[in-house]
Amino acid sequence: MPKYLARVQKKMMIYSQRRVRTALSGNYGSVFKGRSMDFDDLREYTYGDDIKDIDWKATARSRNVMIRRYIAIRKHNIMIVADSGKTMAALAPSGEKKGDIAVYCASIMAYIAQKHGDLIGCVYGDVSQTKRFKLKESTAHIENFLSHYDHSISLEAADSNINQLLSYVSKMYHERMFLIIITDPATAASLNVNYVRRLGARHEQMFILVEDSQLTNKNLLKQDARDIEDNLRLPLFFRDNKKVAKAEEEYREKQRENIRRNLRRFGVVCSFVDSSENAIQRIYTMLEEQKHARK
Repeated sequence: MPKYLARVQKKMMIYSQRRVRTALSGNYGSVFKGRSMDFDDLREYTYGDDIKDIDWKATARSRNVMIRRYIAIRKHNIMIVADSGKTMAALAPSGEKKGDIAVYCASIMAYIAQKHGDLIGCVYGDVSQTKRFKLKESTAHIENFLSHYDHSISLEAADSNINQLLSYVSKMYHERMFLIIITDPATAASLNVNYVRRLGARHEQMFILVEDSQLTNKNLLKQDARDIEDNLRLPLFFRDNKKVAKAEEEYREKQRENIRRNLRRFGVVCSFVDSSENAIQRIYTMLEEQKHARK
């Protein structure tokens, strides 16, 4: 039985009341680039259509807003490139494991791609290993790589290395793909932008960044907190300090802005996700931004 995709489907049914499902599922051709340019016919405009498809001459003749429709001639290749280093086993601001949110985000993107008949693959790994799954479209295939990715995230895993993952993708894949890169802000801060530029010559890219829990997260003050790198316990007086909280938030905001600026140089969009609860809405916003991104 499907496990990961069913969870996404349930959430997206709830979010359909907030107009999210229409944008993600009903207008996919205008969200991901690469639509065929073979003209098919005209029809009246309906809510959710891309205004770029409006045929103004036909609109003037018929006095109804008409849009052009195109024939799809190929499937998209969607590759999920996911960080499975031990930092993904740390906590997010919501108190969830970052890895759980990362897997959920990967499930959302796989669900959207599958709904539109695209081919989906996965590359995940850390500094010690890289695993890959071929481009396929079956539910069993998606569930398989999501399960493997999920079980690869643990405190015993090796360190993260996003540059190594991107280098691997650059060398191993030559067909055009849409890369969904999932990691965290701390790892993305060490990103070598040369890999982004090199991949951008052939592939579309977007980054989903799962936020770390703040050291001063008030929702976790009653829990024992340890640093994931050296397993040292974080003292309560430090975690409950207002000056530390302010300095930490300023540092994180500066880090986010640096990441956005570095990616924006190459026309790459990103989304910062801090919980599974808001993952769909954050991804929806990112996909909308992707429609208007220019290199």
